[in-house]
Amino acid sequence: MARDGGSRLTAVCFLASYIWLSCSLQRHSLIDQPRLSSFLLLFISGIIAFIASLFSKWLPGADGRFDSEAVIKGMQSSLPHRPRRFYVPCIIFLIVFRLEIVHKVMRDFQCATEGIEAFLPVFLAAHEFFSHRTGQAMSDDPEEMWGNPLDDFKNWLISSPITLFFSTILFSYGVFMVGDFTTRSSYFCSTLVNQSSFTVLIQWLGVFTDAVIIIMLWRVLSWARTTRSRLRTLGGILILSSTGVSLLWMATRVSQHQEIIGHHPFRGIGSLYFFDVSSTALLISTLIISTALWICDSTVLEPIAIASFTSGLLGSIQNVLLIGTYQQTSPGQPLLVLAVISTGFILFTYANNMRWIIFFKRVFLMLLLASIFITSAIFATFRSKHLDRHPVDDLVYKNRVEADRWLRHATVSTTLKSAVTEYKDRHQGRDPPPYFDKWFEFALQRKSVVIDRFDQVEKDIRPFWGMKQQKIQEGLDRLKVLPDIGIITIAEGKASHNQLVDPVQNVILDEAVSMISNFVEYLPDMSIAINMKERPRVLVPWDDIHRFILAGSKPRFQLLSSRSRNRLVDDPKLTDVNPADVSKEVLGSNTQPYVSPKKFRQLEALACPPGSAARGGVNWDTRDFCSSCVKPHSEGQFLQDWEMFLDPCHQPDIFNLHDLHTTPHLHDLHQDLLPLFSRSKTDSFNDILIPLVRPVNQDPDEVDFDKKKEIVFWQGDAKGSQIVTTQSLLGGHRHRLVHLANNASVVDQVSMLLGVQANKKDKFQYEATQVKDANGPLPFEFSFTNTESCDDTNCQLLQREFGFKEPEKAFDNRYVVLLDSADGPPQDLIPTLRSNSVPVLSSVFREWFTERLMPWVHFVPVDLRYHALHSTMAYFIGLKNRGPINGRLQTTDGRHEDARWIAEQGRKWADKAVRREDMEVYLFRLLLEWGRVIDENRDNLGFTL
Repeated sequence: MARDGGSRLTAVCFLASYIWLSCSLQRHSLIDQPRLSSFLLLFISGIIAFIASLFSKWLPGADGRFDSEAVIKGMQSSLPHRPRRFYVPCIIFLIVFRLEIVHKVMRDFQCATEGIEAFLPVFLAAHEFFSHRTGQAMSDDPEEMWGNPLDDFKNWLISSPITLFFSTILFSYGVFMVGDFTTRSSYFCSTLVNQSSFTVLIQWLGVFTDAVIIIMLWRVLSWARTTRSRLRTLGGILILSSTGVSLLWMATRVSQHQEIIGHHPFRGIGSLYFFDVSSTALLISTLIISTALWICDSTVLEPIAIASFTSGLLGSIQNVLLIGTYQQTSPGQPLLVLAVISTGFILFTYANNMRWIIFFKRVFLMLLLASIFITSAIFATFRSKHLDRHPVDDLVYKNRVEADRWLRHATVSTTLKSAVTEYKDRHQGRDPPPYFDKWFEFALQRKSVVIDRFDQVEKDIRPFWGMKQQKIQEGLDRLKVLPDIGIITIAEGKASHNQLVDPVQNVILDEAVSMISNFVEYLPDMSIAINMKERPRVLVPWDDIHRFILAGSKPRFQLLSSRSRNRLVDDPKLTDVNPADVSKEVLGSNTQPYVSPKKFRQLEALACPPGSAARGGVNWDTRDFCSSCVKPHSEGQFLQDWEMFLDPCHQPDIFNLHDLHTTPHLHDLHQDLLPLFSRSKTDSFNDILIPLVRPVNQDPDEVDFDKKKEIVFWQGDAKGSQIVTTQSLLGGHRHRLVHLANNASVVDQVSMLLGVQANKKDKFQYEATQVKDANGPLPFEFSFTNTESCDDTNCQLLQREFGFKEPEKAFDNRYVVLLDSADGPPQDLIPTLRSNSVPVLSSVFREWFTERLMPWVHFVPVDLRYHALHSTMAYFIGLKNRGPINGRLQTTDGRHEDARWIAEQGRKWADKAVRREDMEVYLFRLLLEWGRVIDENRDNLGFTL
């Protein structure tokens, strides 16, 4: 490659944009509108190429090139053969065709093979080989007549097209092998609805198409005399390609009646989408322009080979750094791949006569790769591969200490005076609400162990301090006319509710009124709207919630004038509403009764703070395990921080792995902050949690833990999957669990923490294990049941994919797995806590008691991705005398005492802190706080001794 500054700048721009795009493209909202995104990206890139042509004098090749004259005169030239007239329309067609391949692969990405794109340099090298046009430079020195035969053979070997082809295959295969170490997601490829072999076939077709496009584009651009003409030709090709994509997009939208981004009632989605488009288009245009200029100044193979090598090198280094963790269980394989990539690329630089690699000399690159390999080998040698202590040991101990600390923090107050002082300390000096003394007396009478810690109440109500009381009332008026909304009215010291059509909902409201009646004389007159459906319904953008919280913070109130204060607490999104006209407006600009999964995930992204991983876009990579999503709340493979796990904003992959996100939202969804009380919600939603008595599927038994069957049990009714989308079938949390236990294929692997050898007692190491082998020793019983006729399409699809079993009693087993439904948390969590069985909980929902339950103390937490399920259950059950894993018998004993202790602690704590009496105490406190917030004089209301 030429060493002039312009060429180096082009190469640096190419490599920087390539790496940045590779790192940033994983999370984007662009994939939700693939054809529209392709059209916009191509069109904007074409416009940028035309704009860049206006400043071409500062770019490489501005003075033009005269190789065409050399060709005319019969001289040696680096130019390719003159392009034919049909090249440009053929390139345009191939670009559109290639994008359609991308869209098809993305739809079944979980079936795609990782790393096939690494073989793109091989196709380009094959073109070099068969056209016999190597990158060897002509020398002006006279040829030596009597050379050394050995030197002649060495020179021929280095400059031979065969060596170029072989070296390209070598390092490309090394880059391909990097993908073998990537952990796969539990989002599975179904033999029933997917065609995995076809997906892999069109992947290869796509790589071949890439090679043809690059070669033809090289021929077209190389015959342009100046950089300006090259950029204008490139811009024209991109714009014409965008036109072809736009025609496909419009045809598809008309035939499928798809909605255009921006033409829907929800706020924020369009701005998020077009920000992604503009930023990505800038990167892609930089990549395309720099690639086009570089291949014209060097060879068609060089930039692609360097990009592939860089990807492989960075991936290999990352794999080396993971040695000893659950993500990289073999220390030797990453080193072998690193050696293959380095050796192959060094040979490639000789065969392609590359004395400089961007701004590195070849000899310096050799020394750099050698030092990287030696350092990696030393690191792999001294990296501890064995754990002296099982991580769950530490988690059980740490959380036991944390549970004791939490309880002490929750029960600081023993007198009313100390309770008032503690309240003011925890609420920035704010006085408790009126009748706080009556609540304190009520809590003592109910023997509540929680007196001071009601963080969930504070978190739910805090945004409403930043909203005017009139707007809160208008929001309540909007809610009153919606379906499945129960209204509890408190007036003149009595509580009552409206009558709903569903008798089960009326029973739930009766129970709520019964609890309120125990303390209703201390509540102000009010009405509260209760969501009677399981799924929460208030999903406000983070920016609005943050504005409300700032407006409602007490220190800021004291610094503002009355006029500015009234302006801040007003909500511009809620217009004045006449209650008589509310029914005409409930489906207005910010409400919609049906929301597709795609749009729902976009709304959830807007509910996350700027800078968070989920705000950047939904993770479209359903094939690969997202380790960065898991790391913040995990200790190694195991779930450590339950509170952080419940926050979806740092784990965008979860939007593909739970039925809440992969099935349509069938109820009114509001982007305005409305005073709606719900039984449960995720951290994205802004409903106010309220304790409601829920009907349970089965009552707990009194059977001792030791007398139960040592089985890890879960059953789900097929009718719970009323709507089955392709994404929910393959990525739903219940479907993935059953597939993992019953339908795993020979290629499915899981990292499992196993005991080392008998002579190294209490030593553990992570090992890659086939899922079928890992399932063998563990007594998993996961299945769907169906007690009704299986006539509808969804039921038949589930039966064909997973099969059905007869219903069994869950509490006969020691370990009961608890999973969410598509709309809410597991209904049997409290009964399971009281059943002497160990609750194995995997949930994304919060309820009023969630903050009171401690992982590894009252239940065993399991990440929704199930990557640690085998290791977790092997810790409690043990693998001794249960058959071989990875070809050897295991000697690890089970920690039955820890399991029994968790079952006992869960039962004792449920009988102490999650009783009906505790629901009443929580509800009393919640309504006291809410009664003050909706009062016109709330800033002057408070209890004082």
